[in-house]
Amino acid sequence: MGNLKSGPPAKPVTSVDDFLGGAEKRTTGEDDLEKCSEIIEHPWLDPAVRDDVFKLYNLRLPESYFLKLKFIGENGSDSMQKFCRDVLFEAIDQKIDELK
Repeated sequence: MGNLKSGPPAKPVTSVDDFLGGAEKRTTGEDDLEKCSEIIEHPWLDPAVRDDVFKLYNLRLPESYFLKLKFIGENGSDSMQKFCRDVLFEAIDQKIDELK
């Protein structure tokens, strides 16, 4: 069986109310007009983007690569998720630098 790890998120939320308040924040028409006047160069720079909110993305892998990834998760120090995130985050940042 794989190494299952359980623990708090890397950046703990100060309180449930703060988390829910940020997720349910409503804007008024005035806020929208102000945002329209500001040009956001890239969507990830929008101040409304939160680091504590995770979005899911499915990835199709050939079976051989899925089994290799599973092997890494079972025999390495990181889970399959963490390994993929670490490698993918670095690759995304490098590609963004190339595109700028």
